[in-house]
Amino acid sequence: MTSELERRLDRILVRGTLMHLATLRPDGSPSMCTLGYQATFSPDRLYFVSGPDLPHARDLRSDSRVAGCVVADGFEVVAFTAAARELPPGSPAPRPVRLSPGERLYRLDVTEWVLLERGPGADVVRRVVPARP
Repeated sequence: MTSELERRLDRILVRGTLMHLATLRPDGSPSMCTLGYQATFSPDRLYFVSGPDLPHARDLRSDSRVAGCVVADGFEVVAFTAAARELPPGSPAPRPVRLSPGERLYRLDVTEWVLLERGPGADVVRRVVPARP
């Protein structure tokens, strides 16, 4: 059974189009990029296309841990943690995607979601939603 929090999470991810993705450089310092994505649920995964020589793709080869967020329609925010991996050539995306020469498909296996919502006054309410395997 899907909970109300899971339905809200799914709704935000379907309406969003871009994610902000934080990776770790080989020296341990953080790096941030913005990417388009596709989402799937149960299991909870995010997919994106990138060139293997871009900084975030190089970072993922040395450390697969990532964090990020999706913002949709004002203050509807979903943050996440995940493990990233480059998929083998020819791997299918959830929806058809055309890869330019040299581009690769990447998958984020989400480990945790966090819904950030406006609370009373100016407070922000943080609701943790476990990832669905």
